[in-house]
Amino acid sequence: MLNIQTVLKFYQDHKQFINNLISGSLPAMIPVIAGLLWWLRMRHRQRRIPPSTFPFQVIKPQSQDVLQRILGGDDNDPLADRNIAYQVRVANCSVRQELKQLLEKEESRWVLILGQSGLGKTREATELANHLNQEGWTVLFLKPGEWLDFPAQFPTEIGTDRKLLFFLDDLNQKMLRGREEISPEAEKNPVEQFRVPLQQRLLQALEKYEKFCGKAEIRVIATARNERISDFEGESTHWDKLQWERYPQLWNRFTRYELAKPEDDAIIELFSETIPNTNISAKVEDYPALARRNDRTFRNVVENLRTLKNNQQPLNLKNYRDTLKDTWEERYKKAVRKYPASRYIYDAVDLLQKFDIELQRFTVEATARMLVGGNFWQQLRYWWQIRIATNLLIHSERILKPCNGQIEAKAKQVEAGEHILRLSRLLLKLAERYPTQMQESLVNFGNEVSHLGRYKEALVSFDKALKISRQSNSILFLRDYALHNSKRKSEALTYYSKVITIKADDHEYWYNEGNTLYSLGKFEEAIASYNKAIEIKPDFHKAWFNIGLSLDNLGRKSKAIASYKKAIEYKPDLHEAWYNIALLLSSLGRESEAIASYKKAIEIKPDLHESWNNHGNILSSLGRKSEAIASYDQAIKIKPDYHKAWYNRSNILSSLGRKSEAIASYDKAIELKPNLHEAWNNRGYTLSNLGRFEQAIASYDKAIEIKLDKHEAWNNRGYTLSNLGRFEQAIASYDKAIELKPDLYQAWYGKACCYGLQSSIEQAIYSLQQAINLNPEECRERVKTDSDFDSIRNDEQFQSLLRG
Repeated sequence: MLNIQTVLKFYQDHKQFINNLISGSLPAMIPVIAGLLWWLRMRHRQRRIPPSTFPFQVIKPQSQDVLQRILGGDDNDPLADRNIAYQVRVANCSVRQELKQLLEKEESRWVLILGQSGLGKTREATELANHLNQEGWTVLFLKPGEWLDFPAQFPTEIGTDRKLLFFLDDLNQKMLRGREEISPEAEKNPVEQFRVPLQQRLLQALEKYEKFCGKAEIRVIATARNERISDFEGESTHWDKLQWERYPQLWNRFTRYELAKPEDDAIIELFSETIPNTNISAKVEDYPALARRNDRTFRNVVENLRTLKNNQQPLNLKNYRDTLKDTWEERYKKAVRKYPASRYIYDAVDLLQKFDIELQRFTVEATARMLVGGNFWQQLRYWWQIRIATNLLIHSERILKPCNGQIEAKAKQVEAGEHILRLSRLLLKLAERYPTQMQESLVNFGNEVSHLGRYKEALVSFDKALKISRQSNSILFLRDYALHNSKRKSEALTYYSKVITIKADDHEYWYNEGNTLYSLGKFEEAIASYNKAIEIKPDFHKAWFNIGLSLDNLGRKSKAIASYKKAIEYKPDLHEAWYNIALLLSSLGRESEAIASYKKAIEIKPDLHESWNNHGNILSSLGRKSEAIASYDQAIKIKPDYHKAWYNRSNILSSLGRKSEAIASYDKAIELKPNLHEAWNNRGYTLSNLGRFEQAIASYDKAIEIKLDKHEAWNNRGYTLSNLGRFEQAIASYDKAIELKPDLYQAWYGKACCYGLQSSIEQAIYSLQQAINLNPEECRERVKTDSDFDSIRNDEQFQSLLRG
C-alpha cells in the first residue's frame, strides 16, 4: 500500500510543478490528483510483480492482419490456412457465436476448444480472436518456446485499455514440452526443481493477470487435441499429455467446447471455393462423393489438394486419399522413390526436432548430409541429391514446418542418442557460419542433451552460445546447471568467480556464485555471496530465501526463519518460504505458528499437497484428528498417488477406532508404495485389534521381509501369536525384537505373559523382572490385573516381585 513517505518524497522531487498545479482552479486539480495517485499505485504494483520476459505476441485492437500473424503462410499460397475461405462446419450453427457467448458468461471466461487433429480448431479460435480484436480486444498469442510467467510490466503495445484475450494454441505439445523447460530467469533456488510444469505456470500467470487487470478484462481461448489412442506404441496419447487428473485446478477453470466434425456440405463448399484458386482440374459433380469419402477433417481435403497441385494432377475419385495418415505415408514413399535422399531429410528433421533445433534450410541440409555418413566420395555423391530433394520437400511438403504425423509417416524414428556427438560438432561448425541464427539452437541443444546426462556436449554448446552473446543470464544459469550435474562444481565456482571480477556490481552473478557454493555444501561462503547480492539489490527475494536455506542447513533455525520472512516481505506470495517457515516452526515445537504458516502457503498455492499433508501432521499432534483427516484428504485429492498422506490418514483413522476404513487406507498406501514397512506393520496392528490375527501376522511378516531389523513388527507379531496360543513362536518373535532392541520393555513383558500362561514360573519371573527394570511404574501397575499371570500369581517369588 502507498504510505505518506512515498507521497512526500514525490512532492519534494516535483515541488515546483505541483505548486504550479495547486495555484490553478480546483476543478482542474481533481483529475490531476486522481491521475497522480493512479500513477503512483501503478508504479508500486509494477515493482511488486516478478520480472520476466513477455511470452506473448501482441496484436493490437482493430488489426488487419490477425489471421496472418497467427496462422502464417505465404501470400501466394492458395492452400495456406489463412488464404482458404472459412467454412460453416455444421448447418445453422455458428461456432464463433457460440464461443463468443461462452466467453461473455462470468462462469466460462476461459474456453478450451477440443477436437481431433485436422478439424480446424486453430482456425475457429483465430476467427473468434479476429472478431473480438475488431471489437477492441488486444489478442495475446502465446509464442512457441517462450517461458510463461507474469511480467514486471506490460509492453507499450498493450496500452491502458486492457481488454485482453489470451490465445493458447495446441496445448498438448506445449504441455509436453513445458515439462522440460527451465526458467531463463533462474527463478528457483538450488534445492528446488529447476523445471516447473507449464500447467502450474499457466494457472498462476493467468490468475495474476486477472488479479492485476480485473477478471472482467481477461478472456482465454485455447485449443487442444482430444485423441485418447496413441499414434505410436509406448507414446502418450494427446489427451494424456494434458494431465487432467494431476492439474484439476487449471483444467476446471476451462469450459470445454467439443468441436463438431464438418458436415459434407462444408467439405463441398471448401472444394467449390478453393479449387478455382489452385488451377486443379475437377468435376463439380464429383464433390458430393468426395465429401462422403473424406475422413471428416478439413486438413485431409487441403493436403489432398496440395498433393494434386504439386503433381499437376486432376481431382477425381481415383486419386483422392480418404485419410490423412495414408496421405502422409504415400507422400513420404513417393518422395523417396523420386529422390532417395529424401529419407535423410526426413530423418534430419526428426533428429533436429528431438533437440529443439530450429528447422532452417542450412540446418536440415547439413544434418541430412551428416546422416548419410560414408567416405568423402559418398558424401559428395549425396551432396547434390540432398540439395535437390530439399527443394522439392520445402515447396511441396513444407518440410520446415511439418504437420502432425508428417514426419512420423516414415515409421522408423531416429535414435537421438546415437548422433549426439556428431550433431554437437556439426552445430559448432554451423555456428561459425551462422552465429546469430544458431545461438538459440545451441542453447536448446545444450539443454536437451543435459537432460540426457551428456554434460560435456551441453557445456560445449553453452560456451559457444556465450561467445556469440555474453549478455545472457539464462545461458549462464543453464551452463551452471550442467556443471553442477556433471560434478564439476569447482569449475562452476571458478567460472562465476571470474565473471564476478568483471561484473562485481551485478547481483545475479553473486547469486549464482552463492548457488554453486550452496551445492558444494559450503553454506557459510554461500551466505556471504548471497549477502553481496543483497547489498546490491536489497529487495532480491531469491537471495534472502537461499540464505534461509543455508542457515537451515547449518542448524540455525531461528535465523533461517527470519531470512525467509525477509524474502516474504519482498515477495508475499512466495509459498516456498511460507512452507519452509512452517517446517522449522514445527521442528521448534511452535505448532500454532506452524499451522498459520502452512495455511498461508496453502492460500497462495492451494495445490501444494505437501503443505496439506504436513498441516495434517501438526493437527494430529495437537489432537485435532478430524481436521487432520480433512487435511490429508485434501492432499490426496490434489495428488491421488501421494502415499504419505494415505499412510498418515490411516494412522488417524485407526486411533479413532475406524479400523475398517484404516485398513482400506493402509492398503491404498501399500498399493502406491509396496515397500512401505511402516504401513505393513500398522496395518497388522489394526487387523490384530479386529481379531483378524492370521491376516495380522501375514502383514507383520511382510513388514519384516522389507525391513528385517524392524523390532516393532517382531514385537507386535509376538503379541498376535500369543493371542492364537502359539506361545513358543510368540516367544521366539519377542526374542528377535529384544535382540534388535534390548531395552524394549514391551517385548520382555510379552515374553513374561507367554511363560505365565504356560505356568513356567522361573522364566516368567525373569522376563517380568527385566520389563520392570526398564519401566517399573507401568509394568508393576499393569501386572496387578493381568490375567495372563493368574496361574502363578500366588507364587511367593511373584508376590515378592510385585512388592519390589
